[in-house]
Amino acid sequence: MENSEILRLTDDELIAFFDQIFPHGFAGEDVLSEIAPEGWQSSPLLACFHPSPEQIFKEHLQIHRNIKKLIHDKDQGRPEPTLEEIRAEWKDTPVNITDEVTDLVGRCLWDIFSCNHEVVAADGRLVDIGSFRGASAFLDDYLSRELENITLREGDYMRFYMGTSWLQVRGDLKIVYAMIFKRLKLLNADWVYHFPEIYFVDLRPLKKDIESPTVYSPSKAWETSQEEEHHQAEVEKMQAELNEINVRSRKEAIDQPMPSTVLEYCNVYGRNPRGWPPG
Repeated sequence: MENSEILRLTDDELIAFFDQIFPHGFAGEDVLSEIAPEGWQSSPLLACFHPSPEQIFKEHLQIHRNIKKLIHDKDQGRPEPTLEEIRAEWKDTPVNITDEVTDLVGRCLWDIFSCNHEVVAADGRLVDIGSFRGASAFLDDYLSRELENITLREGDYMRFYMGTSWLQVRGDLKIVYAMIFKRLKLLNADWVYHFPEIYFVDLRPLKKDIESPTVYSPSKAWETSQEEEHHQAEVEKMQAELNEINVRSRKEAIDQPMPSTVLEYCNVYGRNPRGWPPG
């Protein structure tokens, strides 16, 4: 089916859909009772926003080593951070239950609704809130309607971008994914998983349009055609290499632990989502 033929919920229907999922907001008492039954202060998820000095040290050390490896720096540059340095600078911050739970749920929603995954309403139409930055902007706009969320970063369309990428190392988020999937199932909605792939984006045509000459030159045209042929060959070669990487990644994924989103979908729906295992 062509994209133009795919039916989607309207903007107003998207708002109504999320109102049904979260009638009391992302951080309502109903949400808290599911993801933090012992209370937010006692929840392991609290560490997502209040990490220990040891956790911060672990993260800083990993970042330092990744950068060092990237620039092939074995002996130069700043020394590795130490736990003593982290402890000396560490300060805990006050707990804000509404802001923290809202942020966590929003990021988990991004993981499910974005990254090219698809949520399908009971009538078969897509619950399409956009992908990547677009999905983050929708979630932020949705929350900005609520007066009680005035302390949040209203208007920050990048707030949920990349979802839980930096939270995964701080806590087990499966209980939040399960909460979301349970609510989707109650609405007879479904979820389609799409394996993440690497694509090559060629911006040369855009540059060509911007730099298009106003005076025609035969010699310049011949030179340009030769450059275009070489460029096209390089693009095709790079895309072929990326395709091989994507195929290999799909095969390797079968032997790896299920993504948390897929695992919790299976637990809630009792079957694999469409798109899993990646073929």
